[in-house]
Amino acid sequence: MATITSNWTQAVAEERTRSATKRFYHPELDILRFFAFFMVFLHHALPHDPAFYTAMNVPIVMARLFAAIGASGAFGVNLFFVLSAYLITELLLRERALLGDVDLRAFYMRRILRIWPLYFAFLAVAAALAIFMPGQQLPWNTALAFTALSGNWWIVFKGFPSSVIFPLWSVSIEEQFYIFWPAAMRRLRQPFLLAFAVLLLGIASLTRLYLGTHGATETQVWCNTFAQLDPIALGILAAIFLRGRAPQLSTLARVALVAFGVVALAAAGSYWQIKGDPLTVSRIMLGYPAVALGSIALLLAFLCESAPLRKSAFVYLGRISYGLYVFHILGLMSSDYIVPHYDSSFARYMLRNAVALSITIALSAASYRWLETPFLNLKQRFTHVLSRPGG
Repeated sequence: MATITSNWTQAVAEERTRSATKRFYHPELDILRFFAFFMVFLHHALPHDPAFYTAMNVPIVMARLFAAIGASGAFGVNLFFVLSAYLITELLLRERALLGDVDLRAFYMRRILRIWPLYFAFLAVAAALAIFMPGQQLPWNTALAFTALSGNWWIVFKGFPSSVIFPLWSVSIEEQFYIFWPAAMRRLRQPFLLAFAVLLLGIASLTRLYLGTHGATETQVWCNTFAQLDPIALGILAAIFLRGRAPQLSTLARVALVAFGVVALAAAGSYWQIKGDPLTVSRIMLGYPAVALGSIALLLAFLCESAPLRKSAFVYLGRISYGLYVFHILGLMSSDYIVPHYDSSFARYMLRNAVALSITIALSAASYRWLETPFLNLKQRFTHVLSRPGG
C-alpha cells in the first residue's frame, strides 16, 4: 500500500510540474460563475410561495415551477464555494510544483487585491444608504462584523441585517477559507491533503447533526462556516484527483452530470427544503450533501480541456460575477423605483426583474472597469502561475 501511494504521489507531482508553467484558465468556468450568480439572483427575485404567482393568474404548474426555481436558486452560493475551492487548490498545487512551496504572502496579496476593493467600497455604500434610505439599517456592530469578514457569524447569532450587504455573508466564508487553506497546503503533502478534505466532510456532517438535534434555525445552519464545508471539500478533492487536467467525458456523460446536478439542487430546495424552517435532522443531513454533490457535478460537467469561448458575452459576465453578486440586491431595490406600480400583473413583475438584472450588470461592469481592474493589474505582480486574465 505504501508503494502504491508513493507511486501515485510521484505521478501527480510529475503531472503538476509539467502543467505548472502553462496558463490555467478555463473560460467555461466563467460561464458557470455567471450561472451561479444567476441562481442567487433568481432566489432573491422570485418568491418561493406558489400562491404569489397564482394570485396573478399564473397557472399552478408554472407557479410551482417559479417557486421551486426561487427556492433552489440559493444554492448558487454553494456552486461558488465549489468553484473557489477547486480553483484555489489547483493554482496552489501548480505554484507548489513550480516553486517547491506555496508563497503565502503573494497569495494573500492576490486575494486582498481581488476581494477587498469592491467589498469595502460596497460597505461604504451600504453605510450611506442606511443614513439616507428608509428601511436600510447598518448598526455599527453589524458593520464591524462585516468589516472583520465575519458577517456570516453575525447572521448566525443575530440574524440577517436590513441592509443591502446581507449577501456578503458568503464572501466571509470564502475569506475564512482563504485564510487557513493555503497555510495548510504549505505543510501537507498529497495524501494528507486528501485526508484533510475528507476531514472537512466529516466536520460538516457532525456540525449539521449537532445543530439539527439542538433546534437550530435554517439561518443558523445556512450561514455557519462549519456546516458549509462540503462544497469546499469536494472542490479540493476535484483539484487533487484531476491532476491539473479536465475530465475526459463524452457529451452524453456531461449532459447526465448537468441533469444530476439540477435534480440534486432542486430536490434540496423543494423536497428537503433545507432553506425553510422548521428544520429536521433528516432534511439537513440529506439535503446539504445533495447540494454539494449537485454543485460538483455541474463543475465536472462544465470543465473541459478546450473551450473556444473567450469572447462570449457569458464569459464576460462570469468575469464580473463578483460585482454581479455584490450589487444584485441594490439592483432589485432600484428597479422597484423605476418600474411603475400601476398594476400587480405577472408581466410587470418580470419586467421589474429584467430591469433589476440590467441595473446589476451596468453597476458591475462599471465597478469592474474603474474600481476593480486597477487593483487586478497590481495583482499580476504577485502571480506565479498565470490564470484568468483580470481574475
